[in-house]
Amino acid sequence: MALSSFITSTARLKMAGLKNSKSTGNPVIAIHGWLDNAASFIPLSEQLDTSRPFYALEMPGHGLSEHRANSTTYHLVENVLDVLAFIAEVVETPDVKVTLIGHSLGGIVCSLVAAAAPEKIDKLILLDSLGPMTDPAEAVLDQLRKAIGKISQFKASKKTVYPTLEMAIAVRMQGIGKVNAKAASLLVERGIESVEGGFSWTSDPHLLDPSILRFSEPQIKSIFGGIECSVCLICGDQGYFKQYKNLENRIAYIKTVQSHHVNGGHHFHMDGDVKKTAELIDGFI
Repeated sequence: MALSSFITSTARLKMAGLKNSKSTGNPVIAIHGWLDNAASFIPLSEQLDTSRPFYALEMPGHGLSEHRANSTTYHLVENVLDVLAFIAEVVETPDVKVTLIGHSLGGIVCSLVAAAAPEKIDKLILLDSLGPMTDPAEAVLDQLRKAIGKISQFKASKKTVYPTLEMAIAVRMQGIGKVNAKAASLLVERGIESVEGGFSWTSDPHLLDPSILRFSEPQIKSIFGGIECSVCLICGDQGYFKQYKNLENRIAYIKTVQSHHVNGGHHFHMDGDVKKTAELIDGFI
């Protein structure tokens, strides 16, 4: 499945990504992880067998999508409205349901969308993702103070400039969710721009700001209980679920879910068992 770039104006922001050439059928929308971009779905798209419209969507501040205004923040829930605004642009009629695929942060956002607007989602595929970080009530104040203290300085983190593309690729290989050279090259090619002195990521530095407020675990249980569609959870055997064992407890929060493991780390859909991942998704949707 060949993909090409797109930019779509929505009721909220301009959103970019990669799409196939199909125009009929219920859309499949795939959303990347934190600080990644739509290129994270290129390896998977090459293995998927679908005749439906496929969109690898970039969340605001990522890839080539528009950055948020300085008068707002990148709070997790804002992404739910962004995805719904994009869905409104790509469905033929409001009653058409879409399938969501989400990796890491993208999976968290997709889960919230499925819970908040169940009438718009027919199936949900989560890739090494099962909800956001949570805080107990006694930790909320500390988190609030830390985040407000940082954000109220009203200065974005300084962008790193890499003198060569090779250095940017090498750094990304060791970044959040380590990836191999081929996967890093795809992410860099899509998400980097020429600047004075070399190259820098196109992503908004404000994405590095701390979360102002987090959900509590009981809130996540309630939200996940509101997911009405069928869910397919796929995890890498060396991914985040190996590191954060308590995430497995959340599987019980979802009404209808199937769980699978494939070879690979957190980005197994890029540099792990991509073929098996595609087979599981094809069989589910």
